[in-house]
Amino acid sequence: MTNYSLSRYITKTLKLEGYCQNYRLSSLPAYLDQTLTGLLLSDGSLEQPSLNGGARLSVILSANNYAYIMHLFNLFEPFIDTGVNMLDVNLNGKTFSTVRFKTITTPIFLFYYNQFYPPNALNNNKRTKIVPRYFLENFTAVTLAHLIQGDGNYLSSRNIIRIYTNSFIESDVRPPTDVIFNNLGLKTEVVHERKDQFILCCVGDNVERARELVTPFMHSSILYRIGMNPINRKFNYEFILDMI
Repeated sequence: MTNYSLSRYITKTLKLEGYCQNYRLSSLPAYLDQTLTGLLLSDGSLEQPSLNGGARLSVILSANNYAYIMHLFNLFEPFIDTGVNMLDVNLNGKTFSTVRFKTITTPIFLFYYNQFYPPNALNNNKRTKIVPRYFLENFTAVTLAHLIQGDGNYLSSRNIIRIYTNSFIESDVRPPTDVIFNNLGLKTEVVHERKDQFILCCVGDNVERARELVTPFMHSSILYRIGMNPINRKFNYEFILDMI
């Protein structure tokens, strides 16, 4: 990011009033940092519209996950100037309804962009998303919760939580198993699902351990991804207040 772009960003931000200014001129609070990491390990993406500027967060989910994306929208609202948009997408002759939002372009997200999309990880001259070792070291239950909310799936017939990390290469998928165990005491396994695609699986007694870890940080509408019933459960924002 050039000094000119940074100066423009700061000047524009200083014209804002209240909490948005504070958020946009500081590093991410702990909860948002851990949430963003989980999002980027799953369905979230970062974009750098200009080579001289910052980066922005883009989240696109199925319209079925509207409640969850609104939860994410509320968390990152200090960095958002627009609303949530609905868009129908045609894929292979089928129409899918999606819901999406994007944050502002900010130097705060540029650090994450360069970590998850390093300049040396190129595919057809485009940066490819990787799993940065730095962020793995700081992997928390919040990170795991958002990874599961984005890419998780519960197989009731075998009592397995599957995390579809198959957009990453094998060498990126294997390190998280050690980190998840070391940081959270949760055992996961890498499973070769199909050609060049690997997923994480949580089986047996570890399923209940996973639920204990992530339930406080999962939106009720998405609890089905760990085989739990969302009835009469609301997200406890007071529980995370000190972290945001």
